[in-house]
Amino acid sequence: MNKKLLRLSVLSLGLVVLVGCGSDSQTTEQANGAGAAGAIENYRLLEGSTMGTYYRVQYRQTEQCAVATNEVDRLLVSFNQSLSTYIPSSEISGFNQARAETWVSLTPRFSGVLQAALQIWRESEGAFDVTIGPLVNLWGFGPTEVVELPSDESLRQAARWVGMQQLQFDWGNSAARKNIDEVYVDLSALAKGLGVDEVADYLVASNCADFMVDIGGEMRTLGQSPSGRLWRIGVERPVPGQRGLIQKVLAVSGQGIATSGDYRNFRQVDGVRVDHVIDPRSGRPADNRVASVTVIHPQAQFADAYATTIMVLGVDDGMALAKRLKLAVLIIEKSADDTFVERYTTPMRTFFVAPSE
Repeated sequence: MNKKLLRLSVLSLGLVVLVGCGSDSQTTEQANGAGAAGAIENYRLLEGSTMGTYYRVQYRQTEQCAVATNEVDRLLVSFNQSLSTYIPSSEISGFNQARAETWVSLTPRFSGVLQAALQIWRESEGAFDVTIGPLVNLWGFGPTEVVELPSDESLRQAARWVGMQQLQFDWGNSAARKNIDEVYVDLSALAKGLGVDEVADYLVASNCADFMVDIGGEMRTLGQSPSGRLWRIGVERPVPGQRGLIQKVLAVSGQGIATSGDYRNFRQVDGVRVDHVIDPRSGRPADNRVASVTVIHPQAQFADAYATTIMVLGVDDGMALAKRLKLAVLIIEKSADDTFVERYTTPMRTFFVAPSE
């Protein structure tokens, strides 16, 4: 299943932002060939590379669940060809290269993700913005390598190009256009989640009732794990330089899950730490006490986007948005004494697994 690495614009985020999510039990049970009492047999594992990271699909094979082993690869190659800014011939690259005031036809995939982005942009009052591409590139988290910090002048210039008000949409004809040539759409904050959703939807269409789709740590699950219980997902403790420390365990089925954090994906430039989560309102890396945000949502695309949004908003405003939208959210906050404090909404509490379980 290994394919040539396909780099999507989520590379700078995907290798780091969501590695805080992982299965704490099902992988071990699969590797050992035996699970807890009541374990379910006939699980299969598909693995490969996509979007600059790994993908892993674990599903229970039955007479009804028919999965073509090469179909997942084909789907993800198509996905990259549509939404990867690292591929000059991709659909999103064509849109970014188009001149202002030129209407560009959109495929259903591109149209759908832009509609989702517009919704969250409005809900967050601009804290989430897929036109952030020029700023992402300036800070060195885009396709082009950057070796120095951006100047104030370059940031002021880029700020003129950022804002979803710079896009016009004709949803009836599935088309969009830019108001300014330099507008650059970057779908890093929801593309990987959408990829998870598309693979999960393929499994559902293939009559699979028990599965987990994992792309670089973002997941969607359904049914039961090989242990015969709901999928257990471990949320990593956000400690820089350390892996495998579990802060919280969640029991999830029929949901997408995503984590965004500032503890892995950062750069050191001239002795300055630059975090990858850029606030489109200020043009600079978000500066708050949030170490990581985990969101559970029926669609991984939205879990992905809301996790990034709350990272930008910070603890108080992020919790306010989560409560207003009735989201299942877990925020791990850095305290003044370098310890971690958990903040979570009521819907998230229902997914917590007690240490004794």
